[in-house]
Amino acid sequence: MRKGKVLRELLQQEGIITAPGVTTPLFAKVAEERGFKVLFVTGAGLANMNFGLPDYGLVTMSENLELVKRINDNTDLPLIVDIDDGYGNPMNVYRTLREFSRLDLGAVILEDQKAPKRCGHFEDHEVIPISDMVNKIKAAREGSVDPDLVLFARTDAIAVNGIEDALERGKAYAEAGADVIFIEAPRTVEQMERIPKEMPVPTLINLVEGGKTPMLKNSELEKLGFKVVLYANAPLKACIKGMQKLLDYLLENGTTDGCDGELMIPSPERHELTHKQFYMDLQKRYK
Repeated sequence: MRKGKVLRELLQQEGIITAPGVTTPLFAKVAEERGFKVLFVTGAGLANMNFGLPDYGLVTMSENLELVKRINDNTDLPLIVDIDDGYGNPMNVYRTLREFSRLDLGAVILEDQKAPKRCGHFEDHEVIPISDMVNKIKAAREGSVDPDLVLFARTDAIAVNGIEDALERGKAYAEAGADVIFIEAPRTVEQMERIPKEMPVPTLINLVEGGKTPMLKNSELEKLGFKVVLYANAPLKACIKGMQKLLDYLLENGTTDGCDGELMIPSPERHELTHKQFYMDLQKRYK
C-alpha cells in the first residue's frame, strides 16, 4: 500500500498522530524501531544536521530531495516532508511536487512564507498574499504524480497579522485543496483551542521546546481536536546533547570504556539497526 494511503487511513482513525522529526536515514530507523507510526522530515533539521546551517531557506530543492530520498529508502513508515515554500513560485512548486511525489513519501508540507523562509519560532516573518498561496496549493495538486499524497498547508500568519488572518488563510487553503491545515506558532491555549474548531479539515500542531507555543501534553492536544503533533527537532537536539556528554567523558577520562549502554548504544544494537547480518549473508551468498 502506498504511504500516502496509509497516512490517510491513520488520519481517519481515533487518536492523535505523534510524528518525531528525523534528519538522517539512521534516525528514521531508530524512530521506527521505537514504535512510531509516522515520521516528520524537518527542513530545519536537514539544514542543521547535514549542512550546519540555520533554518533560513538556504538548502536547495535538489539537495533536500536527495536527503529525503535516502531517509525514505530506509523506512516503511509514511513521511511528512517539509518542502518549505515549494522553492519558489507556483511553477517551481509544480516541479517540486513532480520530483517529491515520485518517491512515495506520504505527505508534504507547503508554507506561505515569503522568501527567505525561516523557522516558525524565529522572528521577522513575512507571508505572501492568500491568493498566491492558493495558486501554490493548486500547482502542488496538479504537479503531484501520487494520487494518495497528503498535502499539508502551513501558514505563519499569526506572527505577521495575528490569529484572525491565520484562521482565514487556513480556511482558504483547505478550500483550495489542502488535506490538513498547519497554523504555526499559536501563542496561547486560547488560540490553540480555536484552530481545530474553526478548520474544516484535520489540523496539525508543532511543539518546540522553548518556542512560542504552550507545551501541552499530547492527551491535551487531542482533547482540543488536533490530529497531528510534530516534535520536529527534539531528536536532533537530544543527539547533540548525548554526543556532548560522551565527548566530555572522553576528554575527562581518556577512554570510552564503560560508556556502552550508558552514553552510547552497544555495537550489536548499532549493527542490528543497519542490518549488518543481512549484508554478511548477502556477501556469503555471492562469494
